[in-house]
Amino acid sequence: MAVLPLLALAPIAAFSCDQIPAGQAIWVRLSAPVSSYTAKPGDVVTGELTEAIKCDNDTDYPVGTRVSGVVHSVRKVGWGFVHETAGLTIDFNELKPAGTPPVHFSTAVMEVENAREQVTSKGMIQGILSSDTPEGRINSRLIHLPTWNPYSDLGLIVYKATFPIFPEPEIYLPAGTDIRLKLEKAMIAPTPVPQPVVDDDAYAADDFEWQEFSHAIPTRSTTTTQASADLINLAIVGSREQVVTAFHDAGWVNSDTFTRHAFMRDFYAFLNDSGYPQEPMRPFLLNGNPADMKWQKSLNSYARRDHLRMWEWTDPTTGKTAWLSASTHDTGAALSLKYRQFVHHISPDIDEERSKVIRDLTAAGCVQSVHMIARPGVPTMTQSYNGDPVRTDGSLAVVELKNCQSVTPELAQISTQQNYKPGNKAFRYARRQILTFRSDIWRANVIYGFYDLCHMSYTALKHRNSVDSYEQAKTANPARDVSSSASVQVATPVGSAIGPGSH
Repeated sequence: MAVLPLLALAPIAAFSCDQIPAGQAIWVRLSAPVSSYTAKPGDVVTGELTEAIKCDNDTDYPVGTRVSGVVHSVRKVGWGFVHETAGLTIDFNELKPAGTPPVHFSTAVMEVENAREQVTSKGMIQGILSSDTPEGRINSRLIHLPTWNPYSDLGLIVYKATFPIFPEPEIYLPAGTDIRLKLEKAMIAPTPVPQPVVDDDAYAADDFEWQEFSHAIPTRSTTTTQASADLINLAIVGSREQVVTAFHDAGWVNSDTFTRHAFMRDFYAFLNDSGYPQEPMRPFLLNGNPADMKWQKSLNSYARRDHLRMWEWTDPTTGKTAWLSASTHDTGAALSLKYRQFVHHISPDIDEERSKVIRDLTAAGCVQSVHMIARPGVPTMTQSYNGDPVRTDGSLAVVELKNCQSVTPELAQISTQQNYKPGNKAFRYARRQILTFRSDIWRANVIYGFYDLCHMSYTALKHRNSVDSYEQAKTANPARDVSSSASVQVATPVGSAIGPGSH
């Protein structure tokens, strides 16, 4: 009888992948904060995997595997005499699987999720320019007026006193920050972790029932004026209590309602280029009904957040109940003259956001299984309500929840919104004046004003071209806008691949 377990593992050993290829995305969640204000080269940075590292279909390093790295370089703003922006380079170079020796690997940081900071082509986290805010941009443009109007200096002084908004230029990434890495060099894969035994017949039956369910549900939400809005791409199966617990444990929060106080917080976050975790969402409807729940996750950026709306839905034919959701990722925000309010632009690849939701719920230990159900009638190219292009494989991800058992218990209670005050008020005030003076010297001139105008025109034209490209593709291939190219249904247990949208 002792031979049977060995025989069961023999196919794994015989056909497993022996090398994890370069270029694979690796998602890490920080378990301790790191900042350009206090970090020094050589400091250790720690985190954990929030998505399993796979080689083909084998799980080589599961969710929760510890990851460590070192601070390679730090560029501090300090007083602002030398640098206007901060910089932080982290080399994540070691995996620490439980019960086995550490594994060395080579990676580069590609993205800090929902951060206002950007990542350069060399993997350096680039801090923001504090003067590059609505106030700073208006100030740099109005400063030309004294040439024509000697009384405008007083106006600028009053303006600065009225809106004393100056974002923190140093980089601060709290515990719980999600970072996307890219594997720079291939590494040898270990013996894969055996996956749970799956009843294929039971999964096939579930697939068939969920396929029937997918035919009955609406494919899009609508705005209050009945314009087509977000595509339904997720169905969460579980009780209300399970859904609330799962998203709470995954670090998501609810949305505030639209009030005067919420508007003022929203406006301040826009001016300060900072985050508003409970930022209100525009109301969308499903078959005329408002959302039953709203969830979102952000870091320190007004413009960038993960968010979704959820509607409870019961199919009268099959009797199955699920929480239907449309998940999208906001990537930018602007004041729209057309809609007479601030609007968010979304990432066109909504399948990536679908994978983000699944990844977070899985890392929180709340997912029993994931079924990827193809929907041939769903468009693979379409538009959001405000004209942003949208791409998808058309599949519906059915996520069956279980009672949460976190695989990263030390991260479960960490809040990404932690207080951070680098320096006293006098120091920060002096630095603000120095950085403002530097910005005026470099940017308050005709040459930079011409560049600024060209940049704004290019950005507007680029957005317009993306809309035109969608319209041309739709005209050239109308079928692409009325049917999905996906044709295979896949059911996977937790820990397996989660479909085409997976990072």
